Amino acid sequence: MSDVRPSPSVIDLPADRTLDGYDRWAASYDHGNPLVALGERVLDARPLACAGLDVVELGCGTGRNAPRVLAEGARAYVGVDGSPGMLARAAGDDPRVRWRRGDLLAPGPLPVDAASADLVLVVLVLEHLPTLAPLAEEAARILRPGGRLRIVDIHADLVRAGTRAHFRDGADELRFTSAAHDAAAITAALAAVGLRVTRADDVVADAAAIAAVAKLARHAGRAVLLDVEAIRA
Repeated sequence: MSDVRPSPSVIDLPADRTLDGYDRWAASYDHGNPLVALGERVLDARPLACAGLDVVELGCGTGRNAPRVLAEGARAYVGVDGSPGMLARAAGDDPRVRWRRGDLLAPGPLPVDAASADLVLVVLVLEHLPTLAPLAEEAARILRPGGRLRIVDIHADLVRAGTRAHFRDGADELRFTSAAHDAAAITAALAAVGLRVTRADDVVADAAAIAAVAKLARHAGRAVLLDVEAIRA
């Protein structure tokens, strides 16, 4: 009997099926994903500094960042995502945590009050947005004056080189439609709604990153993520 696995059927998901794809990916998303692992290293190296703050995460997925936010001492955490499958994986009974279903590309505001957050967090979301305007507008609406926005996302150079979110689901390999948003585009979109970028750092797959996340070896020496901070006037 052969133990060779059949080649997967490749399915390219159009942008309007992104949330369907994440529903299918939810069960395995947090396991073995090198960009998720590198994103965690980025947040370890430069913490969110959210002690005593109200935090909203847009595109929270399975809520993997909620324990980090709470461990830093946040006053409250609201996780927002458009995928029911991802939100179903979000767990915990901490009274500081709330989950909300909301799609950044749907008409109208997200189910989060205006001026209700001191920090808005966005991790590995931008590549799924054909335009940055909805996210920028919502971040500006949700943040209080002086509030901060933190974005950690796939680097535009990597997207332009052909890397995009993908996963294996049974006999299928699903690949998402991805958009490249570089630091200049992000800065311009945020400036248009009154958010000033204070820092935009490339995160490179260097020797230390590869030692921690072996799957990054294929990107050795390249910028893999972009780490951005902005402030609302």
